[in-house]
Amino acid sequence: MDASSEGVPAEAPGEDDGQVVKAEPDWAHRIKEYRQGDVVRVVSIPLKVQPGVVEWVATPHGAALITQTCDVVLSDRLTAHLAPVLQLTPAEAKANRNGRRPHLVHLPELGDCYFADLTYVATVSKSVIAAAERKPGVESIDAVRKFGQRIGRRFSRFAFPDEVVPWIRPLQALVESKVSKEASPIGWALSKVASLRLECAGEWEVAPYPLTLCVVLEPGVLPPFPPDEIPSCSERTNTWLYGPNGSALIRKHSEIAKCLHDGERVSLDAADRYWLWGALADSWAAMCVPPENSTVETLEAVEGGALSSEILSTDDFSFERYRHSEEIDLDHLSSPLPV
Repeated sequence: MDASSEGVPAEAPGEDDGQVVKAEPDWAHRIKEYRQGDVVRVVSIPLKVQPGVVEWVATPHGAALITQTCDVVLSDRLTAHLAPVLQLTPAEAKANRNGRRPHLVHLPELGDCYFADLTYVATVSKSVIAAAERKPGVESIDAVRKFGQRIGRRFSRFAFPDEVVPWIRPLQALVESKVSKEASPIGWALSKVASLRLECAGEWEVAPYPLTLCVVLEPGVLPPFPPDEIPSCSERTNTWLYGPNGSALIRKHSEIAKCLHDGERVSLDAADRYWLWGALADSWAAMCVPPENSTVETLEAVEGGALSSEILSTDDFSFERYRHSEEIDLDHLSSPLPV
């Protein structure tokens, strides 16, 4: 495939005033049909590996058009951006359709297992794109919006301070190992989580950082209690969680998740379900500790030496809190999947 653009459009005199105007390139009318999320049939895209050396990344499943539609259709923008399409295994696909790895963006019109891999993004002439066969990778309004949002997130997500990353790595490892295993209690619990977000009250200005793990749950998971009317946990569940005389959590996250999972079948009391979700969030926050041999800067990076936690429904997580928190994803842990 030749990824070079066509020559500069020819100039022609205007009909009315004799001024010179630029004629549209011959691909201009065809490109107006293309949309962000379309998959075009190309055999490879270019990857510059060193000065003057270009390799070609094979795209046996085609390449996804990731440029915004409003820029794609303009004939005075001569290039657009393509990313290769990957076919994942069903287990890998299930774990990644929720966007936990920002470099993988689902293309639902191709099937459950097809994703745009944003690890490789090539700038390609629109003449090449318009000449290639296309098919939609996303089609419904909701899918189109989600695709665009996830493309944007890949390039705009926040980089946690280096000394904070080791604190959240244990939770990332747990999510990576369990998110696709919904038959397990932890996998089931993670399927109810819309987002895991790290909130810093100090705006990340200076360490130690006051950090809160926000576990944002899908609608309907938490009982709809008003914030000032949350009932107390039952004595039985409270004792099971914290012991007869203690305030420290004595149950592991796997035990709490199993209790919640089993409670789905036995109609667990609404108040207990609320407090169990809170305890699960506490247990995940408690996992967030760096290795003992970490640098002093890392060991002292979090205020109080521990993360706090909070559970919320998507209905209750305000835009203001969204603005001041960052999503915890898996890309810190995993190298890109092979093409």
